[in-house]
Amino acid sequence: MKSLLAPLLLSLLFLGGHASTDTSPNANSNEAAWAEFIASTVLNVSPEAVEYRLPDGRRIDIFDEDNNIAYEVDWCQKWEEGIGQSLGYAIATNSQPGLILLYKHGEDEYYNTALGVINQLRERGYNYKFIVVNVQSGKIWKF
Repeated sequence: MKSLLAPLLLSLLFLGGHASTDTSPNANSNEAAWAEFIASTVLNVSPEAVEYRLPDGRRIDIFDEDNNIAYEVDWCQKWEEGIGQSLGYAIATNSQPGLILLYKHGEDEYYNTALGVINQLRERGYNYKFIVVNVQSGKIWKF
């Protein structure tokens, strides 16, 4: 699957990438810091959208109420957890699921696999949102 996705990935990266601002967290920052940054600068949602609490006590990393999207923010190696959590949050909020992957150099296999699974979900009718953040360069891609 990796070899089939490579041309698609390269075209998406060069067409959809844009640099972040100087206020971005760094590669050693935690998921929460990246979630706050992405919520305020990329998604332009209120601070209340971060760690949005559900009635059952679960917390959505970023709940974009205006666009009706429940985002999970995870490191590339945790892509499976991220997809599962975002789908659960989407069901709980009657919203669309979204995953924001935090990418570090060398995690291509995780990233490629996640993109392949998300494309399969889209083919099955899910309106799945996908954002990738390179935590080393600060570049952000929306798929």
